[in-house]
Amino acid sequence: MYASYIEGKMKPGTSAEAIKLAKDLIPEVGEIPNLTQFILIDKGDDKVLLLAFYNTAEEQEAATPKAGEVMSKIGHLFATPPERTQMEVPINHTYLTSPAGG
Repeated sequence: MYASYIEGKMKPGTSAEAIKLAKDLIPEVGEIPNLTQFILIDKGDDKVLLLAFYNTAEEQEAATPKAGEVMSKIGHLFATPPERTQMEVPINHTYLTSPAGG
């Protein structure tokens, strides 16, 4: 599994607007080829972290044009261009929980 790790600094006071816009873009994010998971984290102080997951490095690279197109729709809210790092994800485990007594 591979991830795009994208950190960004938003213009002062625009984090809430950026998060709302990102929520509105979820259907379009879903059109990014081979994207398996998308996580947006509000780090506070107008900083955000975006994680985008793919099965292979090749799928990740192939998704770059569409991902860039989607990111450009919130680009005007960034104070500086976001930094993107591509990395391998050696462990991604999810613990499933059941209701009490289940």
